[in-house]
Amino acid sequence: MEDTIKALKDFICTNIIAENIEIDSNTILKDIGVDSFSIIEIVLFIERKFGKLIPDHLLVPETFATLRSIAEVIQQIEE
Repeated sequence: MEDTIKALKDFICTNIIAENIEIDSNTILKDIGVDSFSIIEIVLFIERKFGKLIPDHLLVPETFATLRSIAEVIQQIEE
């Protein structure tokens, strides 16, 4: 799961948030400016990077609360 968190962090730091913002696996993403448009970018990244489609019932705010919560959903999909 740590590799997934790192990939998500790299993507978000490079493409979504300002470069001076530090995040870790438990940072609340909405508190650092990750909005609904950013979530769409993250979903598309997950599809490209991991080849995983997030089911509709998991496209909820709780899924995208933190890097860890996103990684947990990706892991669930893999099982």
